[in-house]
Amino acid sequence: MSAVVEVSQLTKTYGAVTAVNEVSFSIEAGKIYGLLGRNGAGKTTLMRMLTAQEFATSGDVQVFGEAPYENSHALSRMCFVRDTQKYPTSYRVSDVLDQAAWFFPQWDREYAFALADDFRLSLNQRMKALSRGMLSAAGVVVGLASRAPLTIFDEPYLGLDAVARSLFYDRLLEDYAERPRTVILSTHLIDEVNRLLEHVLVMDQGRLILDEEAEALRGR
Repeated sequence: MSAVVEVSQLTKTYGAVTAVNEVSFSIEAGKIYGLLGRNGAGKTTLMRMLTAQEFATSGDVQVFGEAPYENSHALSRMCFVRDTQKYPTSYRVSDVLDQAAWFFPQWDREYAFALADDFRLSLNQRMKALSRGMLSAAGVVVGLASRAPLTIFDEPYLGLDAVARSLFYDRLLEDYAERPRTVILSTHLIDEVNRLLEHVLVMDQGRLILDEEAEALRGR
């Protein structure tokens, strides 16, 4: 399989703090990856470098065979959904779903509005007035409906209750089965996502300590 992401000796420091320390791995097309580790392990910093929101201190990042920085061709094929996603204060839920088509060439508007109904999102409600759970639901809807070839979820579902998280996992698997893409799930809810994952990356204190197929791990 072709590599969607290739990372070599990637390092990010903030003064005396090393957030990501000489990390190397590759991500294949059409698989669901779990990026696991405690809070502060370096997961979010790593994903921000993959999506060109942070510059690496050293090392190399290639996404779809290209450096992602200031590269609209590569960036248009990615969707990065974060728990801390910000939206214009005047936007309603419907505005977010309508405007997403500008950012994601494969955006599926019909699917987005169906998902909003599944998660009981009120389309007329302003984003700034949403509860944390509803904000998480909005992020999940955008990530799924983006149909981006590389879709990254940085724990955006933490605000969801157990029923809504289960709905997210079900919708992700259903859509993935019909339209395979590369998905990275960053989480520490390992038990919940175990059945979804095909490959596991584990970070601890900025280092990559495990890079293995999920089936091999389950076997052990």
